[in-house]
Amino acid sequence: MRRRALWLFLLPLALAGEVAPGFARAAGPDLKDCLAEAMPAKQIACLAKAAITGGDPNLCLEAARPSVRWRCVALYADRAGEPSLCGILPESEGVPASVSRDYCHVQLAVTRRDPTLCDGLTTPNLADGCYLELVKTGGDRALCQRIANPDVRSVCAFDPEKFQ
Repeated sequence: MRRRALWLFLLPLALAGEVAPGFARAAGPDLKDCLAEAMPAKQIACLAKAAITGGDPNLCLEAARPSVRWRCVALYADRAGEPSLCGILPESEGVPASVSRDYCHVQLAVTRRDPTLCDGLTTPNLADGCYLELVKTGGDRALCQRIANPDVRSVCAFDPEKFQ
């Protein structure tokens, strides 16, 4: 019975990603193994897990591809509840920092279903795509009114699935 009581105490902590007093945090994946991963989706998941377990979003910046970096940072920022972490993304391979940061915010907006994260994006057409993606994934169709491009706005209002 005592073992069951301990398990019931630890389960909510484990689900929340917390560590109970007196217990060590589990080690995350090795950074070298993450960077050696050939498939981008697996590399993103591995780097995000390493960053989250290590408490260091800068581990995401070790990835060679900008798209891997911003997705990793977005996952970390979502877990940390800090959209401002997208601001750590630098310019790289000709991709301006503002574009990487905007893509990070779009991913967060869709993951968190938060249209306020689409507001203020500076990359042309990305805010429109952000609102459209929210509507496509079940968001309020009133978000279509925030879309600047009239063609995208009209499709969004009537049939957002056409934009795949």
